[in-house]
Amino acid sequence: MKTIASLLILWIVTFSGFITKAQTKPALKFGENGKLKILQFTDIHFRYNSYKSDSVLVLMKNAVADEKPGLVVLTGDVVCSDNTQQAWLALTKVFVDAKVPWAVVLGNHDVEYELTNRQIIGTISELPYCLAVNGPENISGSGNYSVPVQSARSKETKAILWFFDSHTGLGKESTLGSYDWIKNDQVQWYRKENASFTKKNGGKPYPALAFFHIPLIEYKEVWGKPQTVGVKHEDVCSPDINSGLYNAFLESGDVMGMFVGHDHVNNYIGCLHGICLAYGQATGRETYGDIGKGYRVIELYEGERKFDTWVRTKYNADRDKDLWEPTNKTEKELFVTYPDSFQEK
Repeated sequence: MKTIASLLILWIVTFSGFITKAQTKPALKFGENGKLKILQFTDIHFRYNSYKSDSVLVLMKNAVADEKPGLVVLTGDVVCSDNTQQAWLALTKVFVDAKVPWAVVLGNHDVEYELTNRQIIGTISELPYCLAVNGPENISGSGNYSVPVQSARSKETKAILWFFDSHTGLGKESTLGSYDWIKNDQVQWYRKENASFTKKNGGKPYPALAFFHIPLIEYKEVWGKPQTVGVKHEDVCSPDINSGLYNAFLESGDVMGMFVGHDHVNNYIGCLHGICLAYGQATGRETYGDIGKGYRVIELYEGERKFDTWVRTKYNADRDKDLWEPTNKTEKELFVTYPDSFQEK
């Protein structure tokens, strides 16, 4: 009898765990207002047990409370710290406690500490409300995945969000530039997956957005265009090698905009042949830069190839001077609507 009782208890605990996990991995859906609001935090450079980094937890907690997003996306260089696992758990507790879905792509600095890229994604993917997964083992990198966005009123897919591992630096000895590139097998994986989604949608590509850390070389082309808005205070630190991801987006016809980080004092958004190339607003107090710290907001519309986006600058900041002062700004900065704001006159 004791054996049966023990097995019964074990089954109940296991089954309850499955239910709890399912309940905390919600399907991503548009809101009743027909929009999905996404908060993009980038280049947090969080350090464990640092008062400067703890300040950023406050920034993110307040942002989630004020904006009430349907999704938070962290676009790389999230944790740059020893005690790496504890640092990730401390940072992501903001989103777990808020019960908001969240997704992650890794940056070039995330993997420089105690955990590999696969170990990082494996750790956080088990946390409540996290949508990130390691992705296919047979392609380069960790954290290549897609997330369908369902209608507000049904389980019907209405949009797709793409996430890519843009890898790391190449080292001083490299003759191929400073940064690695999104590999051809990742591009081919995207093409194949997108073709499958498009086929299920009767041959019509879903509206889509893409997120990764290191900008593509095409980011250099949109700066200086009349419709580009924002600032560029440093060179675009892209790979020297172009492996064709932008071209794949263009030919596949789904991606309307891509959102990256990496360059802390660039926050511009421009459009090239109908695809927006955008930077987030750097978030971390322990990152270089003097254009302020905050985040980018993206609102995706259900049933349309349309999104609005703007930035919020919440703190005037200078890492070297230990400056961290609230801006008290409430306006939507650098507001644009895709595609209307980028129509060439």
